[in-house]
Amino acid sequence: MSIRLITRSIWANPGNRGRRLQKTLAAVAWQIRKRTVGSTRLLRLPNGMLFRAHPDCVVSSALIYANWPEYRELMFLRSSLSRGEVLLDVGANVGHISLLLADCVGPANIFAFEPAPTAFERLTENWRLNGWDTLRLVQAAVGGEPGWAYVDDVPHPTTTNRVYATALADSSVRVPLVRLDDFREHLKGRPVGLLKIDVEGFEGSVLRGAYRLLLEDRPRIVMFESLDAQPTPAVETILKEADYVIFQLDSGGRPDFSTLSNQNLFAIPAELRGSLAG
Repeated sequence: MSIRLITRSIWANPGNRGRRLQKTLAAVAWQIRKRTVGSTRLLRLPNGMLFRAHPDCVVSSALIYANWPEYRELMFLRSSLSRGEVLLDVGANVGHISLLLADCVGPANIFAFEPAPTAFERLTENWRLNGWDTLRLVQAAVGGEPGWAYVDDVPHPTTTNRVYATALADSSVRVPLVRLDDFREHLKGRPVGLLKIDVEGFEGSVLRGAYRLLLEDRPRIVMFESLDAQPTPAVETILKEADYVIFQLDSGGRPDFSTLSNQNLFAIPAELRGSLAG
């Protein structure tokens, strides 16, 4: 990561207000540690959860540069979620988003899906650090139909690893491909507070395989990444058919239904539209 990006990560994050110098010094110390000792560091996240920071992990760096890396999104979710609601984390990577929300919903209500071997290993490590069982961690890709898919077996977690229908390189590994609709029985009647999707362009397939979940369980919030700052036609169609309304957060972290220009977008059931200001 460049000095410019590090500086922006620290100084542009509203959650660092009042502690930017402290975070800058922590970033310098982390960069030195990465390049010399190369050892891991145990972090206590701002909500009390534990996280093992690895020097080859960009998420680890982000958690050192800011207590809440995606501040506006996390603050919105933390103010919206309730204890006992289910969090479905699709594309969990090393688990940082779930960890930063675990005190809101309870760790026993988190189902995390991650296909990449190294990222899943780190995800499991972080769960065990907190003394949680790993029964609801699923090493699989999520899509529209059950079967098999391929991911790159890279030696360190990345935030850009994608799922492919066929092996594209010698480093590709085959992983199970599952549908969220087939996991509905594990919800046991619990309400779904958040369906978070971060799958690098595979969002439409994930939602297609979650159609019954959307129609019948009505996840209260869907958060998904849009690489072009606009929902793809497939995503837009599925959410519209399921009677969901798409929105983004404005610069103050408030729901904005008037425009879509952010990379992180949200959707809520149309019947809940009135519960959000904006």
